[in-house]
Amino acid sequence: MNKQWNYVEKDGNPKVPGIYWCTLIANEWKDGKRTERRVAYVETRYFADLDKEPDAKSWAMEGEPETGLAWIEECGSYEGEKVHAWMTLEDVGIAELPDGVERLSDTV
Repeated sequence: MNKQWNYVEKDGNPKVPGIYWCTLIANEWKDGKRTERRVAYVETRYFADLDKEPDAKSWAMEGEPETGLAWIEECGSYEGEKVHAWMTLEDVGIAELPDGVERLSDTV
C-alpha cells in the first residue's frame, strides 16, 4: 500500500471521485460546547463530483465548491471539519481464514 499522504494545501485534491483515507482537522466539541482546541483524526471521506451527483451538494464540507469535485461530510462529522491530507484507499484483501470458512465472494 502506498502510504504517501497528499497535502491539500501543497498537492491539491484528488483528480477523480472516490473514497480516500483523510487526515481531518476540526474544532473540538465537549459537553455540547465548542472548545478552543483543534483536533485531527484519520477516517475515510468521499470526494464527489457534484455535477454528476447533485444530491451530494447538501453534504459538501464548508468551503467546498458548489459544482465540480468536493469533499463530503458524513453523518456525525465534526462541525467545520476540513481535509488536511488524503491518500488512496487500497484493497487490502482478506485475512487468512480458518478451516471450513469460505470467502463470501468466492461462493456467490
